[in-house]
Amino acid sequence: MIPVRDVIPTQTRPVVTLAILAAMGAALAWPGVRAWWLPWAADGVLVWLLGGTLEDRFGRGRFCGFTAACAVVAGACLLATGHGPQPVWVGAGLAAGAASAYLLNFPRSRVQVLVPVMIGVEIAEVPAWVTVVLWAAIQAAAAWSAPDGFEALGAAALAAAGGAAAGALGGLTLPRPERMRVDWWDPPNRRG
Repeated sequence: MIPVRDVIPTQTRPVVTLAILAAMGAALAWPGVRAWWLPWAADGVLVWLLGGTLEDRFGRGRFCGFTAACAVVAGACLLATGHGPQPVWVGAGLAAGAASAYLLNFPRSRVQVLVPVMIGVEIAEVPAWVTVVLWAAIQAAAAWSAPDGFEALGAAALAAAGGAAAGALGGLTLPRPERMRVDWWDPPNRRG
């Protein structure tokens, strides 16, 4: 199952989301991130799936501040417990923040996924929370398989919890009410 996109249409280009993904791609040049490529890639997929819709609903400026806050809170949680602000776990905090804000605002949303079948692939829709659970499982498995498994798992969980808390707060306060209406993404002149 490979997630492709969420089903909520947007009106704006995800400029901030694409900039975050470009920065995440550039960070793969760093050995500390490259060693954790699978959870890092899972973070990028989750940001891609959910970030564009959040950016559309928050506005670019608010979304930029939102993602920065999620990353800072995740890093602060790590520092407060004696862990360094490892980019991989800060990225997990950012992705967890996006997930919590998205699920708070769009609890019944669905995500399109590619599903391998006998001959080729098909596109199916699954609830958005399923992709978040799969992302969390990838994060936990990667942390647990580290040489210091239990400690890495704790750091990952702490960063994700901090990012998710910041994301929940942002998800409740940052969406622009006028952009949450159906006519924001389905204006009268586009209706059949």
